[in-house]
Amino acid sequence: MLLKFLARFFLVGTESEDSSSLALFKVSALRIILTCCLAVCLGYTFNGMFNDISSHFVAYGIFFSAALGSLLYFSRSHTQPVAAITLGLFGAFGVLLAYGSDDLNAVKLGLISLYSLPLLARILFSFRLAAIISIANIASFALAMYESYHFTNPDTELFGGVYFQTLSFILLNFALPFSVSRVFHTLQESLEKQQDLNERLNHHSELYEEIFEHTGTPTLLCSSKGEILKANQQAVELLQPLRNQAIESSTINDWLSPITDAKSRYFWQKNVSECSLRIDRKVHIEVHRSSLTNHGHYVLHLQDVSHLKALAEELETTQQTNSQLAHFDSLTRLPNHQNFCRQVNHRIKNVAQYYTGAMFIIRISQFKLLNKQYGRDHANRVILSFSRSLQNKLSAQTITGRLRGVKFACFLPLGQTYLIQRNLSALIKSVLPTSIEIEGDQLNMDYQIGVAYYRNEGESAEELLERCEMALEYSTSADRISYYNHNLESKLIQNHRLGLQLAEAVKNKEIQIWLQPQVHPSGEVRSFEALARWQLADGTYVSPMIFIKLAEELGLLPKLAEGLLRELVSVLKGWHQEHISIPIAFNLAGQELMNDVFFALLMSLTSDHPWLSELLELEITETSPDMTQPLIHKRLRTLSQYGYTIAIDDFGTGQASMGQLIDIPANILKIDRRFVAPLPADQRHLDIVKSTVQLAKSLNMKVIAEGIENREQANLLISLGCDTLQGYYFGKPAPISEWIENDNAKAKSLRMVY
Repeated sequence: MLLKFLARFFLVGTESEDSSSLALFKVSALRIILTCCLAVCLGYTFNGMFNDISSHFVAYGIFFSAALGSLLYFSRSHTQPVAAITLGLFGAFGVLLAYGSDDLNAVKLGLISLYSLPLLARILFSFRLAAIISIANIASFALAMYESYHFTNPDTELFGGVYFQTLSFILLNFALPFSVSRVFHTLQESLEKQQDLNERLNHHSELYEEIFEHTGTPTLLCSSKGEILKANQQAVELLQPLRNQAIESSTINDWLSPITDAKSRYFWQKNVSECSLRIDRKVHIEVHRSSLTNHGHYVLHLQDVSHLKALAEELETTQQTNSQLAHFDSLTRLPNHQNFCRQVNHRIKNVAQYYTGAMFIIRISQFKLLNKQYGRDHANRVILSFSRSLQNKLSAQTITGRLRGVKFACFLPLGQTYLIQRNLSALIKSVLPTSIEIEGDQLNMDYQIGVAYYRNEGESAEELLERCEMALEYSTSADRISYYNHNLESKLIQNHRLGLQLAEAVKNKEIQIWLQPQVHPSGEVRSFEALARWQLADGTYVSPMIFIKLAEELGLLPKLAEGLLRELVSVLKGWHQEHISIPIAFNLAGQELMNDVFFALLMSLTSDHPWLSELLELEITETSPDMTQPLIHKRLRTLSQYGYTIAIDDFGTGQASMGQLIDIPANILKIDRRFVAPLPADQRHLDIVKSTVQLAKSLNMKVIAEGIENREQANLLISLGCDTLQGYYFGKPAPISEWIENDNAKAKSLRMVY
């Protein structure tokens, strides 16, 4: 008990979280000093009381003992005043003993007290005070030396007294205080480095937490023994839909039961394992393992395959009962691709008279969105309901089949009337359901259709399907029904070749970055927009409108954006080192933001370059249907929290523009060039621009107008309140190399160096 009390008393706050704080250190040091001084003072007083020492010094000892005891009592609540009084008492005690006593030992004790003052001042206060007292003690040392030479017996005291005083003075007055100061300085530097390291570790931890939470799939982090260390929200929702047991600190075996290898306790160590949920055996989950060799942990990705299991079992059962179903789609019971072609070819070969007909492919446009929003089961119900509605509205002479996924094919005989395209288009639209009801919800349907005519010229079903596929590729949002012709085939082949070239260009990083200035109404350049340019081997340039759309269709946008972003960050790094504070806006669309690898790269670059969010602005192109996805809105909010400026590009031309203002944490609104080009003559466009600027100002957003080509447009947009202007009138896009050559001379010339 006594030892615990002494430990709590002298080592103040050792068990608390603040045990390393400077204030508690001073309290602890003060108590130790006061206790030691009190013990010495009491010993001196008792010795004086029993050895005929002057009663004055005994009284001094009693007084100092009482004072030290009082100071010890108030040391925690009034640390600074007590420390100051202690320092004063030490000085007074030293002066009284050194210069008011005839006892040699008392004089030595007094001098030691005076020489110890700098060390106490450094521990309890600061280096500056310790240095001042050290210098002041030179007078005490000089006086002591003077008395040693003039008032002591040289044969007995001079040699020992002088060297004892000199050694005590140097050691206590200078060596120890300066050594302690050096130790304190080193400890302070180490503490600051440790705090900086902790902040960086916390920042990286938050970044990795964000990436782990947004992997896009249910994910677990577990130890080599199967203990769950971390689970993202999707994994929590998948594993515990009906109970509130904590997932973390439990084991994989508490939640999943292996199906293929039921006896194995370590089933999750395999690359892929098929399991069932313990609380619901009907839920089948595939576990995909990724090992982290640096830590010995495992990352497990979970996939709910219950619906696939159910469909596979249904198909297997049906195939066992009727082998003919191998020629039909398992979900809709429509002829599959092979059976559909067989029936069409049979129809064509067995008609004696002149025969005309049309084949068309129907693709449900928003199926991917339905699949993500409602799940695969609901999406399959949409397909089933659509196929039934289509069969009910088509004539008995029509051959209908499901090709794959959301593509359906129809072949129907035609009379003379429907050889006219607008009449056939009206017929096709009349048989397609405009909406489908699923569990009480009314879903609006949207389609793309590719049509090819048959005129008894010997074409096969396979050839007609290829032509329909070509026509389907060129259906647009404005004209959903596209008809095949030979020019379309040539264009498709050309685009295919261009797509192969684009894939090579992205792989070899041949897409260039050009910069176009964005200026303040005063004419000063405030930022740039990064634009992609692709130059072919023959020196010609491919329009960005063409190759960006082609990259989106081929799924190359994330890889293209990754290469451009890395190059842009490299340039911005040089500008940051040169103190060039011109931000560059970088365009992002739905594919990049939905891509987990690209988002992880952006977050990683943000972590490695904390200044990046100040020099890199993100322009969100809202023309992509993916921009309405909740995951994109969540990731944009994350980027906004990391300090990125977000602009909505081409406002008014894309998907649900007004809704985007609510869902996207944007700071800037960009007015598209198609609204600026007719100004100032077109009043309707002028009204649209005015209302857009007013809307942005009401939402505390800045406005950028692009596509400005003359002074009249510039003056008008400035008068309307546009904050930033962009267009050929102020500067055409130029290769980024022009801005960084000669040690960034051109960029520095803009007077944007801070």
